[in-house]
This record gives sequence, C-alpha cells and structure tokens, in this order.
Amino acid sequence: MDSNDTKRIIKKLAEEFNMSEWAIELIVKSQFEGVNRTMASGIHDKPETFKGIFLNAFGTFKVMYSHFARFKGREEYEKEKRRRYDNKKQQRDLRNRK
Repeated sequence: MDSNDTKRIIKKLAEEFNMSEWAIELIVKSQFEGVNRTMASGIHDKPETFKGIFLNAFGTFKVMYSHFARFKGREEYEKEKRRRYDNKKQQRDLRNRK
C-alpha cells in the first residue's frame, strides 16, 4: 500500500474515525488476507469448492468459472487453449470453403 492515493485515503479514514493510520491500514489489509485465505481453500480441479466473499465496502470477490482453466495447472490450460485455437481454425476453414 505504497501509492499516494492509498496513503491519502488511509489518512482521511484515520481522521474520520479518529484512529491511527497504522490501525486503518491493518484493517484494510486483514480484509484482503481473509479473502485470499478463503478463496485459496478451494479444492484444485473442483470449481464448486471456491467460495465467493462479499465485503461491504469493496464488493463481491468470486472465482470466474469461465477463467477456471488457469487454475488447473499450466498443462491443462495449454491443452484448453490449443483446443479453442483448433476449433476456431476449423470454423474459419469451413467458412472459407463456402
């Protein structure tokens, strides 16, 4: 949290709630650590085990199932990517034949 905007926001929140900047920064960081721990607790290759988390001030954090191939490991991701490329190539060839 080194950006100037972040520091300015933390300073403003500290003044508004009459707390130290250190405490505000700790609260914000702990929110995201909780999100990270919860989402990382999902079971590999089972997208239904990845939980979504709602934080009042920030919104909802959830796994995007359309991008889940990236979590399956590099080999699976490359196979999926190759399959999609081949499908597009086949469709393009069919259109060119007409």
